[in-house]
Amino acid sequence: MKLKDIDASKLIDSLEEGVVVHNAKTEIVYANPRALQILRLTIDQAFGKDALDPQWRFVDNEQIPMPPAAYPVNRVLQSQEAVSNIEIGITDSSSERITWVLCNAYPQCNKQGNVEHVIVTFWELATDKYMLPFEAIFANANDVIIITEAVQNNHEAPRIVYVNHAFTTLTGYLPDEVIGKSPNIFQGEDTCQETRARVRQAIINNQPIRECILNYSKSGVPYWLDMNIFPLRNAIGEVTHFAAVERDVTEQKQMEAELREIAAKDQLTDLLNRRGFYDAANKLVGTHPIHSDATIAMIDLDHFKEVNDTYGHECGDKTLKLIAQQLKSSFRETDLICRYGGEEFVVLLPNASLQDSKQKLDAFREHISTKDIVLDDSTQLRITLSIGITHINEKSTSFEHALNLADKALYEAKASGRNCLVIKEDPALS
Repeated sequence: MKLKDIDASKLIDSLEEGVVVHNAKTEIVYANPRALQILRLTIDQAFGKDALDPQWRFVDNEQIPMPPAAYPVNRVLQSQEAVSNIEIGITDSSSERITWVLCNAYPQCNKQGNVEHVIVTFWELATDKYMLPFEAIFANANDVIIITEAVQNNHEAPRIVYVNHAFTTLTGYLPDEVIGKSPNIFQGEDTCQETRARVRQAIINNQPIRECILNYSKSGVPYWLDMNIFPLRNAIGEVTHFAAVERDVTEQKQMEAELREIAAKDQLTDLLNRRGFYDAANKLVGTHPIHSDATIAMIDLDHFKEVNDTYGHECGDKTLKLIAQQLKSSFRETDLICRYGGEEFVVLLPNASLQDSKQKLDAFREHISTKDIVLDDSTQLRITLSIGITHINEKSTSFEHALNLADKALYEAKASGRNCLVIKEDPALS
């Protein structure tokens, strides 16, 4: 028997492989019985249907809906080239069950080289290949998992399409309360705007990003997340969604904050130490240019060595703690108070004129000089203070330069006999 004697249509009809022929409008002009079985259609239902028929829904191997441009027939029409071994899930309006197929498609052109038909063949894949319950794994993961749609333009916000159980446990939001909304609803006044901007730009650029961000639960409780965000692509490489795997790092952040506080505090007086003062002062007034009017005061306990020598270092430490308490109770909460080293203290008064600061500091000096410091039932003493101050504003050379001027003013106060206040102004301000 020769090949030409074989009835080709009967051969195609007997194949275990589904065969569908589309015209250039993607309408079905032929489908063999196996294709009809896989597509769950009768022959009358099949003919005339096009690839965009709303009855069908095609998903990729991550069960994410495929855009029409990713359909094999449309890829062939667009490129006029064959596509091979594409894994596709097919559902229809009659059932949510997904039929998984391995699909190939190739063009059939006319004499002018235009695509006249697209022949699509597909094998049904063993369902065991897709029995791994990915959604169940996501749902029961300890990490928070959120999936959003990709944004189509710079003005559009991503919309949430999936959240898992860990998300609800952490945030208090049920899935129905957040599906279709933007992740921005979890952010608040203290959420870092720079972090939000970096995440936003990465999503617009379809790039992965990892950030740590402060969010808020449904009840308003703040929590920190280590977020690993990455794009999800369809069969033709288009970014259709973003997945965020998020880990609650609130305890770690709190521990880091506590360690920073310890590192910034003087253990004896509980004031800022020199390192903590520099960090806080630079944030408050900046380095250069200066962002705020402020007064800096350097304060030194006069003849403090004699206190240690006469009463011992334990009494000296108690004296320093008492002076620190007086400083905290005499100045504003917005003022920065630091034990700069030994018996030397620094006070930074933001948004304060030089004249007002001078009056306040001089009054503090006089108050300390007339106050008995009680060390124990039988021991009390009096301490005097030498103070050097200077003023800074946007014309100042730098914060460090102003601090040096206050230190020089303090030196002059001590050289002038102690228990006095000296002002040294920055020439740049005149």
